[in-house]
Amino acid sequence: MMFSLEQYATEHADHYPTGESSPEASLSLLCQSNYLYLDANTIRGMTVSENTVRKVLDAGGLLGSDTCGWYYTDGLTRADDPQIALLYCKQALGHNGEKTKDGGRQVVFVGGEIKWISGDKWPDFLAEQKELLSKRTGRAKTGAPLVDAVIELPDGSHVESLDTSYTLQEKEVGKDDFSGNGTSSSSSLNRDSLVWFNTPLQNNYSGFITRTLSFSNLVSAPVTVTFTNGVPDKTNVVFKMSTRAP
Repeated sequence: MMFSLEQYATEHADHYPTGESSPEASLSLLCQSNYLYLDANTIRGMTVSENTVRKVLDAGGLLGSDTCGWYYTDGLTRADDPQIALLYCKQALGHNGEKTKDGGRQVVFVGGEIKWISGDKWPDFLAEQKELLSKRTGRAKTGAPLVDAVIELPDGSHVESLDTSYTLQEKEVGKDDFSGNGTSSSSSLNRDSLVWFNTPLQNNYSGFITRTLSFSNLVSAPVTVTFTNGVPDKTNVVFKMSTRAP
């Protein structure tokens, strides 16, 4: 479910499935023939039979509250607070439909993180979710990144994505002299890998992050964004690519 939701957002301007008559109907867009990110067995959740769901989908319909076992928060984007829950089972069940020992369940959050919320913390979790949703910003609703990014090729042209393998190196220096380094890579490069949808780590983060992009025989000049109490010093960055030194 998590991978399908993230893939859908990548291909739909950073918006998760939305626009239908109910959250469950919006979620079942993942099974539409135009996209087909999921099959009936997965989209049903753990409280509805696969046969029931398959009949609805095969007839060209969308799911409703009685034909989908997932609780889905409709209308979210990747620019929303990553503490907001995107998806969880409507009942406290495990992967095989069994009741969980502590009444808890797994929750998929904006951005793809998955956490276990225990049953004794569930009421507080729901209260926190209600508060977070009430504080959604206009930027979050549109899906606009906090810091956008574009790639500038050596000929001066700008692109947002390329069908090529890449490596992104990141160096972070935060307050209290904290520092860290990381590397990510994939077989396909898109804008979502380069932007900041939210402040790193926590909302009041202060520090600077430097990223260097490389692919094929090209490498970018380092791009640095400085955050002060969660506010970046720029809203757009350009990864200027040049040919690697021999």
